Amino acid sequence: MNTQEIEEELLKLLKENKEKQVIVEGKRDKKVLCLLGFKRIITLKKGIYETTEELKKKEVLILTDYDPEGKKIAHELNRILQSLSYKVDRETRRKIGFMFTRLKIRKIEELRGVLNE
Repeated sequence: MNTQEIEEELLKLLKENKEKQVIVEGKRDKKVLCLLGFKRIITLKKGIYETTEELKKKEVLILTDYDPEGKKIAHELNRILQSLSYKVDRETRRKIGFMFTRLKIRKIEELRGVLNE
């Protein structure tokens, strides 16, 4: 797959998941996902436990960054959410991570570059 094909596949995957409840790290991440049509976006504010209180459904997609800090947060969120009987969509996160690696993207906010191309 070339870069353009990966970008198209990434955007398709994201759009297929836009109805899901999503957790992101910051405001810029939230903005770029809004551009993709996501409506249920929860931004990490105070802490992980406080964030879980905002969840409305029992299924969630964690889209923290794919840098070391974001991966650490995703791991901790996954652990906590599963202990609270949430269904965490790890497969979609894994697929997005694979495409991010191929595109040399590490942060969710960098999706803006993919959208602009």
